[in-house]
This record gives sequence, structure tokens and C-alpha cells, in this order.
Amino acid sequence: MTLAMVLATAYLLGSIPTSYIVVHLLAGRDVRTIGNGNPGAMNVWDNVGFGTALLVAIGDIGKGSAAVGFAYLMGVEDFGAVCAAFMAVVGHDYSVFLRFHGGNGTAAAIGGLLALVPGATIPAAGISIVLFRLTDSKRFAGAVSLLLIPLFAYFIHYPDIRVLGALLLLTATAVKIVRFEGFTPERTRPPR
Repeated sequence: MTLAMVLATAYLLGSIPTSYIVVHLLAGRDVRTIGNGNPGAMNVWDNVGFGTALLVAIGDIGKGSAAVGFAYLMGVEDFGAVCAAFMAVVGHDYSVFLRFHGGNGTAAAIGGLLALVPGATIPAAGISIVLFRLTDSKRFAGAVSLLLIPLFAYFIHYPDIRVLGALLLLTATAVKIVRFEGFTPERTRPPR
């Protein structure tokens, strides 16, 4: 019963439409009608601005972290916490508040990973920032750093279920991104 409550809560947390709320409040627009229509931080960055996108990203990362934190608070073991991270991503991708539409789940996944494997996620985030500054490519920097998280988690000796969970969470997120946006050069660079 506890796990079912944790997973339902994680889904509802993930479903909070951060980008819709932030863009509506700060820009008076519906994020689903701008750019590629994806209610995620990247679309906000590309079409509204970095500051607004940063607020969206913080909210979305917070959703994933809160889902995992709630799981541990309720006494759920690592497997349940990994499942809570997945449910937060599912909620973000298929939000009940947006008629089961949503973003790609990347920021929510990062939030879940931040709570599950912080020692791997934080240095990978630092690498992402450095790579973005060097290459000016959001997608390349993000992809490389996300691929490093399970590797770092393995070498730091996190429990196997957390390492496997990180790998599966990132794989599911990557599949959603490629299906929705692809990985073309024009999608990887910020607007000028």
C-alpha cells in the first residue's frame, strides 16, 4: 500500500506543468503554442529566454528529486525510489493536467538522479556546463554528461539497483527525446 501511494504521489508531482505555469505567469503565453510545442525547459530556453527556462528547469528537477525524497521518507527501499523517479518522469511526459501531454522528462529524470546518485549527478552536471561553454551545443553537452552519470555511479560504488535505475531512466529519456525531437545539429545550438 505504501509503495502504491508513493508511486501515485510521484506521478502527481511529475505532472505539475512547471513550464506551462512559469511561462504563463512571466510571459503571458501558452508554452504549447510556441517553438516546437514541447512544454519543457529546452523549448522555453529557445523561445522565451534563459532566465525563464532556468526557473522551469529548477521546478522540473525539483519534481524528480521530491518524488525520490518522498519515497525514502515513506521508508521505501532503493527499488521503490527508482520506481518513484520513473513515475515522476512519466508524470512529466504524460501530465494529467495537460491532457496527458508533456515534455521529454529530462529535467525530471535529472532530479530523480540527483536524489538517487548525487555523487555521480553533480560532477556530470559540471561537465555539462563546461562542454556547453566549449561547444555551444546544448544537446551534445547534455548527452555526454547524462551518459557519464551511470558510469560515475558505478565507480563510486552506489548500490547496483541505483546504477541500473540510472541507466534505465536515462535510456527511457533518450528514447523520448529522439522520438520527439531527433538529434540534428540545428536542434543542438541555442538561437542567436
